[in-house]
Amino acid sequence: MLRPLIDIFMTVILLLSMSYELIGPALETLLASLGLGFDGYEWGALIHEWLGMSLIVLFFFHLWLNRWWLRGLFKGRYDLTRVILSLVNILLIIDVVFLLVSGLLMARTLGSVEISETDPFTSFARQSHIVASYWGYVLMSFHAGLNWHIFSAMMFRGLKPKMKLLPHVLAAAIMLYGAWAFVKRQLWDYMTLNIMFVFFDFDEPFMFFMLDYIAIMILFACLGHYLILLLRRLKR
Repeated sequence: MLRPLIDIFMTVILLLSMSYELIGPALETLLASLGLGFDGYEWGALIHEWLGMSLIVLFFFHLWLNRWWLRGLFKGRYDLTRVILSLVNILLIIDVVFLLVSGLLMARTLGSVEISETDPFTSFARQSHIVASYWGYVLMSFHAGLNWHIFSAMMFRGLKPKMKLLPHVLAAAIMLYGAWAFVKRQLWDYMTLNIMFVFFDFDEPFMFFMLDYIAIMILFACLGHYLILLLRRLKR
């Protein structure tokens, strides 16, 4: 029961983390509707840091819960499926380490140095954090999809044969929207540092931003899921 809860918390925090300072104004709007005052623009960056640190703590806890994978890394035979799974996991661990180090170098919570474009050190930390953030988002989503077959088999076991096509049709529709959102939100440009600053539209409704990122997450999760299904079918 603990592992699914950790995965759910990680997914929610990952989505909120990608909103960066948008989360502050969104929370300000929510609290204002309840008659509470809150300076979202002032607290947005700090909330992002807290979310990021929580995500990294949960990630390493998730890794500890799956430490059997680390123990067996150099044991047994590697087929194509295991190579892909291991490669994605290793890349994800490396990415999270980059996120942790670059995030700590810029963290206001810990009193780290302020970001200055004239300082090559802090500028490098910021650019590293941007690249690691967006690659991490894609890799975490893909990783979830690679392991989703464990849950999907249980979830769709009771569906009638005629209804089993419905989830795939729905997934295809969301994947198309996710691909459009991936291009619209310029994730590839951030992943390759073609754009060195992340731009946010503070006038855009927060829900629209989240819907796009949820669709992008589902896109890469589905790509991972269908890749594993294909490899397992080819192996059989």
